[in-house]
Amino acid sequence: MNPAFSWALRALQLFAAAAISLVIAVQLGLHNPFWAAMPVWVVAQPHREDLLLRAILRVAGTALGAVLGWWALTLLPDAGPRILVLGLAVGLGTAIAYWIGSVYSYGVLLAAITVAVVLVPAMDHPVDAAALALDRIWCTMIGVVAVTVITFLFTPPRPEPLPPRRAPRIGAVIGHGLIAAGAAMAGTLVLLLIGGPAGVGTALSLSIFSLIIGSNRNPAPILTYMPPASAIGVAAALGYRGLDFLLPDPAGMALALALPFIAAGAILRAHPRTAPLGLDANMCFLLAAEAGTKGHGFGAHVLGGLALVLSAYAFTAFFRRFGTTPPPAG
Repeated sequence: MNPAFSWALRALQLFAAAAISLVIAVQLGLHNPFWAAMPVWVVAQPHREDLLLRAILRVAGTALGAVLGWWALTLLPDAGPRILVLGLAVGLGTAIAYWIGSVYSYGVLLAAITVAVVLVPAMDHPVDAAALALDRIWCTMIGVVAVTVITFLFTPPRPEPLPPRRAPRIGAVIGHGLIAAGAAMAGTLVLLLIGGPAGVGTALSLSIFSLIIGSNRNPAPILTYMPPASAIGVAAALGYRGLDFLLPDPAGMALALALPFIAAGAILRAHPRTAPLGLDANMCFLLAAEAGTKGHGFGAHVLGGLALVLSAYAFTAFFRRFGTTPPPAG
């Protein structure tokens, strides 16, 4: 197959899955419909077996994390215990996922990320715990089903088995878990000090970035591409929100305006030269733009986006200095 046609076809598949997911979530009236498009960029894989496994682990991990987050919000009314739960979830999730060190770690990673997604907003303003957790689960189901159905037939089977798992050094497991837990706790401290979009953006970004980077056995590519990708995603998000607020009916145009940006993101993710930037750029765009929703005012998106980018650069710099992973044992 012609390489240009191959990546263009892949971009079309990703766009269709993300756009359909977002439209369905908006039409169902889900509070955070942009969550539905997020699984598309991560669940899509080069090989069919990995696609199916990621789809299953994404749903299972998200459901587990949503239940844990709901439990913490329901039974722990004070901020202190909730912060401890967040730090524990992020730290343990990072350590366990790093210890697993294979595609099977994805479920653990998503469980910990979902705990952060449910808990962090509640540290800034009151939330409906059950509605937030269910919203997260429904959006995940929509995105996973869309990307699996649309890409399955175009995804070839794996030509050879996965390499055997290598056991990591226990010091690296503990160290990465402590770094991630510390980053999440630092983010919540910023949130308690300044609050608002900047505080929520910092706490959520540090929790998620520390999980993604700290759980990876080979974080070097992520450390290289995540900071500039986050800047690209936030720049696109601010452009989207700027257009949205300038139009006469932003509430009615928010969904339609998001589709060209999603198409550009699909091209970025599918093209071989830009693919390493595409994943994080698309995720940061959806998170910073809250695509498909009315939004919270342009200033709020600016503050939240800046917090996201600064968190990406700050954590990657910190991890380069203190998170060097020893070579695996065995």
